[in-house]
Amino acid sequence: MEERAEILLRGRLDGKQRLRLEKLLDMLYKPSELAEEIGFTRRQVYRVYMHFKCPHERDEKRRIWINGKAFREWYERTYPRISLADDEAFCLTCKRNVMMSNPVKKRKGRLVYWVCFCPKCGRKIGRIIDMKKRDS
Repeated sequence: MEERAEILLRGRLDGKQRLRLEKLLDMLYKPSELAEEIGFTRRQVYRVYMHFKCPHERDEKRRIWINGKAFREWYERTYPRISLADDEAFCLTCKRNVMMSNPVKKRKGRLVYWVCFCPKCGRKIGRIIDMKKRDS
């Protein structure tokens, strides 16, 4: 189970890249074009996504073509969003959700967050609670 969670984290896109993923058209892209549209390297297409069987086709010259809409649907199935409960945080070392034990509430400017330590590895973990608006 832990091994599967680690595998699914390889190739995960950040927020900006996920937004760009939504803009892919129902047309064929070369791996380099797909990488440029979303904002990662061509190498990631070959080393991660092709390895995890992303939908693609080859033409008579053996060139790879990836349908933008099919890739977006495959990505959303393969890499679902991680949802956290109110008493959980995500540990970047363990690559999993962990229960927060004895969280300390902190504030830095407008940002309000909890800080605790991972029970498995001891890493310091932060979780944003609220982003207060400035008093005008």
